This record gives sequence, structure tokens and C-alpha cells, in this order.
Amino acid sequence: MFKKTSLSKRIELTLILGMAFVLLLGSNLLDRRHFKTVQHTVNSVFKDRVVVQDYIYRLNNMFHDRELVIIKGDYNKVDDTHNKEVEQILIDFKATELTAKESNLLEELHGSILDLKKMGELADSGSNNAPTLHKLQEIKMLLDGLAEIQLEESGQMTHLSNQTLGMNSLMSKLEIAFMVLTGISILALIVYPNPIKQEMV
Repeated sequence: MFKKTSLSKRIELTLILGMAFVLLLGSNLLDRRHFKTVQHTVNSVFKDRVVVQDYIYRLNNMFHDRELVIIKGDYNKVDDTHNKEVEQILIDFKATELTAKESNLLEELHGSILDLKKMGELADSGSNNAPTLHKLQEIKMLLDGLAEIQLEESGQMTHLSNQTLGMNSLMSKLEIAFMVLTGISILALIVYPNPIKQEMV
């Protein structure tokens, strides 16, 4: 009878330790997944949102300068390097991770910039510049739309990171609670005498 009781104790102990091991393994896998999510979100906020916001800011300044040039009639201030810089920014912008709405707006922006080049914004000062100025306003509105998307996406990514960290914190608390219960169960099996053994004595 004592041998049976001793064996059952060992089985119970093994089951408790096995459950603790499975919990620790599962918790570790979840922690790694949460860490990767947070790491991806932080990297994406910088690479796809903060850097893109800089692209938008630079484009906005460039087209504002063009608008001033057209209004003042000082056409000599714009050269070909300006157009090349705009093209490079658009290429870099397209290489980032874009949402569907962002991709559509960027395509519209690119189309409007091509239209602007075709219109020949560096026309003679005596020509009608109203269509060119209207196209520049259209470009500005598209840039404003892209800037709003950066704010929205950054907010969503921050929310996702906070959710992930909150879940990770909850899992850590549950893990600690389970380990405490496991420790108490193991102590109970080792310290307290078996009731069957006491009856036999």
C-alpha cells in the first residue's frame, strides 16, 4: 500500500511539473510573438510613418516654393534638380509599406505632378497661370491627405503596441500565479503525510 501511495505521489508530482513546463513553454512562445509584434510596430512607425512624414513635409515645401515662383514671376529660381528631387522622394515614398488608401492618394499625387510638368509651369510671366496654381492647390490637398494617414496609422500602431504589452503583462501575472500554485502543490505532496499511510500506522 505504501508503494502504491509513493508511486501516486510521484505521478502527481510529475503531472504538476509537466503542467508547469508546458505553461512556461507556451508563455515563452507568446512572449516572443508579442515582442516581435512590438518590434515590428516600432520599426514601422519610424520607417513607414515618421520618415514618410518628412517626405510629405519636403514635397509640401517644394511645391509651395513653386507656387511663390509662379506668383512672383521669378522663373529662374526653379531648375531641373528640383524635378529630380521630387521624383526621388516619390520613389522612396512608394518603397515604404503603404495602406490601400495611401497607395491610391500617392498615385493621384504622382499623376498631378506629371500633369503639372506637362502644363509647363515655367511659362512666360504674361501667360495665364491660374490652371497651374489650381494644380498646385490640388497637389497640396493630396499631400494633406497623405499627412493625415500618417497620423491615423501611427495612432493605430501605438494602440496595437499598447494592447500587445498589456497582454504580455497579463500573461506574466498569470504565469507567476500558476508558479506559486505549483510550488504550493509540490510542497503539499512532499511535506504533508499521506492519509492512507497514517491509517495503517
